[in-house]
Amino acid sequence: MNRHAWLRAWPLGLVVLIGLVLWADQAGFWRTPNTAKDVQADCATPERGCSLQVDGRMIRFGMQGELKSLAPFQIWLEMPDSPVAKAEARFTMEGMDMGFNLYRLRPDAQGVLRATVTLPICVTGRRDWNMILEVENLRINVPFVTNL
Repeated sequence: MNRHAWLRAWPLGLVVLIGLVLWADQAGFWRTPNTAKDVQADCATPERGCSLQVDGRMIRFGMQGELKSLAPFQIWLEMPDSPVAKAEARFTMEGMDMGFNLYRLRPDAQGVLRATVTLPICVTGRRDWNMILEVENLRINVPFVTNL
């Protein structure tokens, strides 16, 4: 292959390479398998705090502040029986893309994991949210409704 042929062929090779990378991403080649156990929390008043027991572990969580879009409030989580290495929270709405909103909970002086969060506003006026708490090998779904 002479030099001029190589200069004409490299764009095609680049397109093929990009196609392979996109295909591998869709196929999940670089993702770690998600082995988290899904748990549905029945928590009517997250402002007061809620408790649940999963696989012999006590989990307490809640929200502090006014639950309102575009107004910061705090979420907290504690597992008194076992230390937590990593906890994250994200917020979703059923059937709606609410953008990227992932929060890392960090321990305070007492060891309670906390994060200050701000929910986006829903242009349709909906207020029904799901907080997804990911703690170790658990994914806890907490439905709640914000104030106007």
